[in-house]
Amino acid sequence: AGWGNISPLQKGLVTMSRLYDIARRYLSQILVDAGVVFLSFHLSHFLLLGAQGLEAFSWIPVSCIIAAVVYCSLNYLFALYHRIWRFASAQAVIAILGSAFTGTMVLALVNAAKPVYPLSLETLFIGGFFTAAGFTAVRYRGRLLTGLSLRWRALWGHWPVPPSTVLIVGAGEAGQLLAWQLQNQDGNKASYNIVGFIDDDPKKHGMWIHGVKVLGGYQRIPEVATKKNVDLIILALPNAPDPDFQEIVSLCLETPSRIKLIPNTIDVIESNNGALPVKDITMHDLVDRDPVRIDADYCRQVIAWKVVLVTGAAGSIGSELCRQVLGFEPQQLIALDNNETGLYDLNLELTRDGNRLLRLVLGDITNRHKMEKVFRELRPHIVFHAAAYKHVPLLEEYPDEAVRVNVEGTVILSLLADKYGVERFIYISTDKAVNPTSVMGATKRIGEMWIAAMQKESRTLFTVVRFGNVMGSRGSVVPTFQRQIEQGGPVTVTHPEMARFFLSIPEAVGLTIQAASFTKGEEIYMLDMGKEVRIVDLARRMIRLRGLRVDKDIKIEFMGIRPGEKLHEELSYEDEDKELTPHPKIFRLRGHNNFDKRSILPQIMVLIAATKGNSDILARLGKAIIKASLEDVDGFLDILTGTRFPRTGQTRE
Repeated sequence: AGWGNISPLQKGLVTMSRLYDIARRYLSQILVDAGVVFLSFHLSHFLLLGAQGLEAFSWIPVSCIIAAVVYCSLNYLFALYHRIWRFASAQAVIAILGSAFTGTMVLALVNAAKPVYPLSLETLFIGGFFTAAGFTAVRYRGRLLTGLSLRWRALWGHWPVPPSTVLIVGAGEAGQLLAWQLQNQDGNKASYNIVGFIDDDPKKHGMWIHGVKVLGGYQRIPEVATKKNVDLIILALPNAPDPDFQEIVSLCLETPSRIKLIPNTIDVIESNNGALPVKDITMHDLVDRDPVRIDADYCRQVIAWKVVLVTGAAGSIGSELCRQVLGFEPQQLIALDNNETGLYDLNLELTRDGNRLLRLVLGDITNRHKMEKVFRELRPHIVFHAAAYKHVPLLEEYPDEAVRVNVEGTVILSLLADKYGVERFIYISTDKAVNPTSVMGATKRIGEMWIAAMQKESRTLFTVVRFGNVMGSRGSVVPTFQRQIEQGGPVTVTHPEMARFFLSIPEAVGLTIQAASFTKGEEIYMLDMGKEVRIVDLARRMIRLRGLRVDKDIKIEFMGIRPGEKLHEELSYEDEDKELTPHPKIFRLRGHNNFDKRSILPQIMVLIAATKGNSDILARLGKAIIKASLEDVDGFLDILTGTRFPRTGQTRE
């Protein structure tokens, strides 16, 4: 607070206390530096004068004291005592050299101006050189000792605990920082042995970084990993182009090593502890797709200040729809689902930041009276209909439930949307609706046909968005494989040639919202799903990414194709032409679309009635649904009734 109200004795005590703090903080460093100066100048005198000449000059210790005072004072001015040298970069050497050079020049000028204890220029400059080297060695002694220790252990194998051998792919800034941390951080010094860097820059080949050699380009990854028994490959390529990254990952997967990935630099900046994190490579990293962006401003124009209803809101797609829709500032978001726990968890997540736009509705989409109350009282402007049963083998056993939810529920919601003047109704479909062979796919196809028919007699813009598998959703093979791998296997695959399209949930939902903003009604949009992925290849990669070996650590067993499944999925019919849209990953499908309510509604009513029939009818219901989805009305009626109706010119059998 100032010196005004304290006595001289108190002032003296405060001053002594401050001097003590400074001495305690810096004295040990100053004494070490002074010792370095004494040794450096004695060594300089010895080299120039020899042992006998050294004994003849009694003033040498005095000159060393003067030199020590000059150098230590400059070290303080150059802030060498204000650095934590354990974390200092190589650039900090410049400050050491600057202080030592300035000290040498000061001593030379003083010696020339008033040579009380004359020193030759040779003595000064040699002593200054040794002093600079000594200051550097003292401050970087931890790294020097660590490097020598690692080299000794690498040569003679004297490790307390056998370290993990690490190969770093990428000798850029991220790779260099990672290597430094693995070598210098506490707890890691004896845990990792970096065998080398891999980098595609020819200028770096053969060079050394932190005592580790750059061994060559990416193509050498399998060779180096095998030759040096690499336990862990770390990809320090946070900004690598996607095609190059996929090629590098493929090369890494040829090795028996575990694989880790350094995330983008922004993750490092936001890291709480300042350490460079590594993470497991996920399936999202392995899918050969460039990041997809949507026109957020365009989507916001459609959604902002509108009441949006999302059915199936507690599911994988529905919950992500809720997250992204809230980002476009709706007037209100209605989350509808019959999953009480799922809705509760969704509410906790989305209202964590005080968001009050969310309205939960617990109910079944097949409850017509409750759904009408929702439309009548809440008046949604936009409906995203994501509610559906989708587990293919299970629905083969319960086709009545598939009809009830996927068909009847869709009809109820679409009729209410028309009745209450909804602006846009987006029906989430699936690739299994194309040439369906399963009950699930057939019911979704009937939903597509009904939505197309609704548009012809409604002012509501009805549209269909069709896409394939999404990674991580309920029913996806990815979480199933993860669970099986964690349990020690086996990983079960249906068929060696089984292949599927894959899309991330956020990407699928973002493109769905973008397609909804494009629609003019009576349209089917198809999302670009990229390349087909063989399920067995997916299983092998997931096993390898856990550092395990296929058929040795984890076995893959083929179980056979399940009822309703196809080896390959399709995204469009042969007579559907793909048209470009303003977004490169969204296509508009044009083709056979002459559906009308008068022809489809009777079949749907028969299907719904059949779900309440006896066991014989239910046993035939699955095949009848598929016939209906293929527009084979005669085959549909024949199977459902268990007889064959007469055609033109025929008699009834």
